[in-house]
Amino acid sequence: MKRFIVYIFLLTTFFGCIENDLPLPVIIPRITGMDVKGASEISINSEQQSVTITLDETTDIRNVKINSISLADERTITDFDTSITHDLSNDIVITLSIYQDYKWKIITRQPIERYFTVEGQVGSSEIDALNRRVIAQVNSSVNTRDVTVSSIKLGPRDITTYSPDIANMRDFTNGLDIEVTYHGRTEEWSLFLENTATVVEMKSVDAWTKVAWLSASGVAELDNGFKYRKQGDNEWIDVNKNAISYDGGSFSAGVDGLEPTTTYECYAYSGNNQTEVYTFTTEEARQMPNAGFEVISNAESDKYYSFYDPMSSILECQTKWWCTGNKGSTTVGSSYSITNPDGNDKKEGNYSVRLESQYVIVKFAAGNIFVGEFGKVMGTSGGTVNFGRPWTLRPRKLSLWLKYENGPIDKFNGAPDNDPVKEGDMDRCQVFIALGDWDYRDYGGTPDSPVQINTTDKTTFFNPQSENVIGYGSYTTDKATNGWIKVEIPIEYTSKSQKPTHIIVSCASSMFGDYFTGSTKSKLWLDDMQLEY
Repeated sequence: MKRFIVYIFLLTTFFGCIENDLPLPVIIPRITGMDVKGASEISINSEQQSVTITLDETTDIRNVKINSISLADERTITDFDTSITHDLSNDIVITLSIYQDYKWKIITRQPIERYFTVEGQVGSSEIDALNRRVIAQVNSSVNTRDVTVSSIKLGPRDITTYSPDIANMRDFTNGLDIEVTYHGRTEEWSLFLENTATVVEMKSVDAWTKVAWLSASGVAELDNGFKYRKQGDNEWIDVNKNAISYDGGSFSAGVDGLEPTTTYECYAYSGNNQTEVYTFTTEEARQMPNAGFEVISNAESDKYYSFYDPMSSILECQTKWWCTGNKGSTTVGSSYSITNPDGNDKKEGNYSVRLESQYVIVKFAAGNIFVGEFGKVMGTSGGTVNFGRPWTLRPRKLSLWLKYENGPIDKFNGAPDNDPVKEGDMDRCQVFIALGDWDYRDYGGTPDSPVQINTTDKTTFFNPQSENVIGYGSYTTDKATNGWIKVEIPIEYTSKSQKPTHIIVSCASSMFGDYFTGSTKSKLWLDDMQLEY
């Protein structure tokens, strides 16, 4: 009996002295969704551990109800109280915890449309929302002691009041201070008028290939517009009033139907006053090399085809413009080529290009073709590609012929934060075009192909909202096409005046191939791409 007691004592003493130095598992908590009353958009960035909320302009930013926060792991704990409203006028930080704490930043944006116009105004008003100042220019004949305000909006629509009201905003001799009230709070604004001798002024002339964008300022109440003609012609052509946009005394228009590489003249008018004549020359209408995928060779490897040929009779097809992921997928054999010419199923010429998603030994690979260069394979984890080729023209759309076959997603390894896609959903293909002024020193690529994508680092994935994107358009579908269809992709530009330095076109049979997510049954055929100006 004594031996038994001693034995128990020794065991208790021994195990009681053992320290548990095993590390806790690392599980990084992630926000996957958020329900916010009065929000128009919510963007989640897991890499930066941030959520950006865009509020409708009528929502009270200081009393926002966040109804719920969706988390990737049900064991996650958050210190945020969803039962009350929150002041989001400044960024806030919430804590998510699994074994240790992780800080997430909640960023709130609230764009509010603001304007101010008066009779006799020249151009549009300058509105400084930060300092709550408005400056408008008026014709020198306007008496600033007795001004008629045509319109004012300095706060959210429908809920903002002004003191004095619009009818009693008359004397602007020394500026006018007004009170702007909404959500029970009052802001002090200062309104100023400046006399100008200028009646009409051309602000900008931006010539593209088949369109010129004209912008001018004149007197709001007068007949404002533009005239243009081909240099050497006698007759001036009026720009259709339906094509002109007006903002107080500012007006702008796109003059369409112009000829490439042709010189034109134009002027703006306001009433009987007109600007000097401006001359501009339109740009060329250039197409991307080998956009019908007719030129192929084994110039890089006998394991797969490349879409250029050093021996081609077409000079621009002698060097690489298009690249694929074949260099990575065929490291284990030529049978794993994911992008191939197809001479049997095409829309025009001798070939189309066929993109096929496959499971390559240990990783899912989406069939792809893109403007740029393949970088390198990074073991079995992924690889890098460099997007882009030098380009300064501004097409207005990309057209192409497309055929798609797909299946349910059977390989799932993640997806973008804001996309609810899951295993079993139908796979999607994507074709996108982007024009921008990316600097390879900032984006990790090369001078010719500046934007590097590293499939092992989600922070490098292409972002169409980045500040260097000037124009962007995309086509996606999760529906099989049942044959060839013609697709037109309009390109939306952030600036009419800014010129791109590079163009990117990227096509994939599985849209989330960067995440190694998609269907092994997906195939995408492409043919006859055209840039339309």
